[in-house]
Amino acid sequence: MSFTVPYSGVSNKLGEAEIAAVVDALRSDTLAMGPRGAEFERRFADRIGAKHVQATSSCTTALFLAAQLLGLGPGDEVITTPQTFWVTTWPLQARGCGIRFADIDPNSLTLDPATIEPLITERTRSIWVVHHGGQATDMDPIMALARKYGLSVVEDCAHVPGGTYRGRALGTIGDLGCFSFHSLKNMTTGEGGALSTNSDRYAEMARALGTIHTWGDTVPRRDEHIGPYPQPAYYRDAHVRSSYTLDYRDGRYLVGNNYRMSELSAALGIAQLARLDELNDRRRAIAARLDDGLRGVPGIGLQVEKPYAHHIYHLYTIFYDPAVVGAPKDDFLRHLQEVEGIEIVLRYFPIHLLPEFRAAGHTYGECPVAERTYFEHQVQLPIYPHLTDAQIDHLIGAVRRGVAALSGEGSPR
Repeated sequence: MSFTVPYSGVSNKLGEAEIAAVVDALRSDTLAMGPRGAEFERRFADRIGAKHVQATSSCTTALFLAAQLLGLGPGDEVITTPQTFWVTTWPLQARGCGIRFADIDPNSLTLDPATIEPLITERTRSIWVVHHGGQATDMDPIMALARKYGLSVVEDCAHVPGGTYRGRALGTIGDLGCFSFHSLKNMTTGEGGALSTNSDRYAEMARALGTIHTWGDTVPRRDEHIGPYPQPAYYRDAHVRSSYTLDYRDGRYLVGNNYRMSELSAALGIAQLARLDELNDRRRAIAARLDDGLRGVPGIGLQVEKPYAHHIYHLYTIFYDPAVVGAPKDDFLRHLQEVEGIEIVLRYFPIHLLPEFRAAGHTYGECPVAERTYFEHQVQLPIYPHLTDAQIDHLIGAVRRGVAALSGEGSPR
């Protein structure tokens, strides 16, 4: 089907600056572990005001790294949101953690802090928040709970590069932040991500564990020989690492993985980072036009920008009221897609109802606000900086026509 307003496979159209940056990287003498990765890390750290940033191959690998840095494992419990892409929880499942789902605010679709404290037990170790759709979670009460109970906080920032909470960059408020630069995100490296932290220890651990090294407490070796062989005075083999000089205390250590970002991705990221404000401002302008065009339509509610947040509209969400319109949400979505040619992708099915979580004992009714909002009300319209004025007008008209048709009112005013 050809769509008048398709769901774009790229978050923004790349220009000559991005093309030149990647071509320049292709002409360099390395495509891995080169200067561009380090430069991207420095620039992104400066942009968000984080002490440390480590570029990764995806947000998923950044989340896996975060779970390892925090030492989460079997018997530990983590509280998170059901309104997210399931990958937020994969590192926790992989490490055998128990996951408890707090409920959400029905408008921002972020965690409702009031639903978190009742879930805290003696086994709770961490709270993982998701800044949904480009808008910040209300972090102050969550950080207060974390301090009260001695919990770590991880920010899933996949939707919010450039987003803020009370003037502070997201990804710098909790213990660790995890960003995505996937093709669909507000800025892109194709695939890619980053881990941010203000902790020197976490940064040191992450650098080892994210770049194919091990980590643990070490002690000096009394005899700096391997069998009869001392460390060569002249030749140095990087693969030796500290084999001659250090041993792990009690033989205990953590094994890392390769989560590095490539030089090509980093080159693209540097160019995209220079455009981040421009791209986010365009999204905000589009959202404002959509809001103006849809405000007051019976049965359509708008998402409100919270006073503490700078919303950068990775997603544009409206709330359909079937009781007002007189038809279920599915009929409205069918009208938008099949009649109006608007490609609809909803974000997100409540993940506690996925088969893997049902197998772990989670059930319908556990998060009633998230469930009711998703099944009855929540709709995402396409949004990206290269939407044309005609496409924006079509989105507004399509929603109005859909409501009018389903409510039996005829043509919209």
